[in-house]
Amino acid sequence: MAEHKDVGEVPTNNTESVFMPQIELADGLMNGSQADQALPQSAASNNLSSGPEPVTQLKQNHLTENYVYAVGVLKPVFPNKGLQQAFYSAARTLKVSEHDYYSVLNYIDPCNGFRPYLYIAEQIEWVLTIHDIDSYLLLPRAKAELLCFIDALKPAENSLLAVQSTAIGVLVNGATSQPLSLPKVICNHLFSQTLDNLHEALKSETGVTTSVIQDVLKGLEYQPNNGRGNFSRAKNYLAYRYPEIYLTTHALKNVSKANEVGFFLNDVKTSYSDLASPHVIVDLVFTYKSKSSKREKHYHCSVDVTHQFPFVNAPLQVYMPLTLMAG
Repeated sequence: MAEHKDVGEVPTNNTESVFMPQIELADGLMNGSQADQALPQSAASNNLSSGPEPVTQLKQNHLTENYVYAVGVLKPVFPNKGLQQAFYSAARTLKVSEHDYYSVLNYIDPCNGFRPYLYIAEQIEWVLTIHDIDSYLLLPRAKAELLCFIDALKPAENSLLAVQSTAIGVLVNGATSQPLSLPKVICNHLFSQTLDNLHEALKSETGVTTSVIQDVLKGLEYQPNNGRGNFSRAKNYLAYRYPEIYLTTHALKNVSKANEVGFFLNDVKTSYSDLASPHVIVDLVFTYKSKSSKREKHYHCSVDVTHQFPFVNAPLQVYMPLTLMAG
């Protein structure tokens, strides 16, 4: 699999430029040290007395605004009639349906192992639709990502549900596709599955029920989520990469203590962390309500969304919300 890197702009073919900033930074640090040694004693004392600048919580910057962690259905769109006719001709040659994109684009010649129709996939416009709304034009970073795009077109076995693709990438500043007028995203990673696949994978890993999975996805606002903002990215990451939430929800739902008939996930709230950190940290509080009383239980976790690949900053654990005491 191709190595993934966080990028804030369109990558270029000039690989040397990737490493130059590190060299310049090292030189800058060295020159800075020499300059400090040359400062008069009074100037050095002033630098020490000023002390380090306080660290504040980073909430937004130009990079996090451009990151995308979106879930939708990937569909191929032909940019012109010529490419469409070339695809139809290939489908007739292979004797498959003109709607069977996967069989054509994934075809490998058994004689030489060559993909004769890969050029069509390279010129197709890959549109990610989120709840039947065309949302992004995905640009595969390299051949590895393009092959993942093609795999996403494979029809699901024994399921009528659409294949859901999770795209992780970076928006191209100010760039929109023509004539689709969709924001372009350089896709650095893509994985696909149906909701049935997700259910089965979570069941085998955690033993949770389908109803629990549905409750968690609903609580994380899976339906209206476009994967653009930091809160949406954090939720999508947890929904597909953090099974502990499903385990906790399953355990609370099946409480077997006296006078308790279990808890259900009632609400998920997001906010930026108030801890001093140079990173963008999203706090998530999960509120579970009792099925038989007014009791509530709260759990908290946080996700670092500073870079385009989020990760858990603080694991899911019992949380006691701050309440003001009456005077």
